[in-house]
Amino acid sequence: MDFYYPGKKFPAISVTGTRCELNCPHCQGRYLASMVQADLPEKILAFCHTLEERGGLGCLISGGCDAMGRVPLPLETLGEIRQSTDLIVNVHTGFIDPETAAALRDIQPQYISFDVPTPTVLKRVYRLPLTQNEYMESLSLVEDLTVVPHVMVGLNVEEEIRTFTLLSERGMSTVVVLVCTPTPKTPSQTWTISVDAIAASFRSARSQFTRVMLGCMRPRLRAIEEMAPLFDGIAVPTRIARDAVREAGQHPVVRETCCVVP
Repeated sequence: MDFYYPGKKFPAISVTGTRCELNCPHCQGRYLASMVQADLPEKILAFCHTLEERGGLGCLISGGCDAMGRVPLPLETLGEIRQSTDLIVNVHTGFIDPETAAALRDIQPQYISFDVPTPTVLKRVYRLPLTQNEYMESLSLVEDLTVVPHVMVGLNVEEEIRTFTLLSERGMSTVVVLVCTPTPKTPSQTWTISVDAIAASFRSARSQFTRVMLGCMRPRLRAIEEMAPLFDGIAVPTRIARDAVREAGQHPVVRETCCVVP
């Protein structure tokens, strides 16, 4: 069991600032605001050099999406970071097109965090004219790299279980599970989620993957945090999660990176 606390040694960087064309109803740019704002290539490069000088371990390169669900990554700058630093680079890509996939193969980031939405997430959250199959095809473009799929649960348990099965059948051994988070002052604030259904999705993931991580995007509900012992790692665990893990007889290792880093 690993407890992950990224913090200052592994910050999240938004390459778009708080801008996001999707403007999803559970976020609307709010979560981007908590990231390091570096919307120019020179800002990103300078920040990463300073980060390494100060003892940083790595960073998550993320940001808002364009109208087709792609994070507009500064690919040339990512290449410079890989060549000029020893930082661990985790790239959150959004939907990947063939040109971006080719560039990522040249850059060789240590990790790619790739969202695999269920049909309900595509329709209700992303509101994109894409299918899950198209996301699976996008994933296949980078399967030769170290890609870790992320799956949001909490909206349709049958689709979530099916998504885990599809990923497992593709030979994926690790998955990060996120939980739909109704956020105050957004259209999602009235959404309801079923803890029982979420638990069923958690169990499905547990049964199909070697390594299952509970990601940082989740509501900190007691019932969810108490299920922490099901996982191999937890991002920013609450006291409830920490207590549940220790009561289960597990001995967590504290890590200062993103949860995709084993």
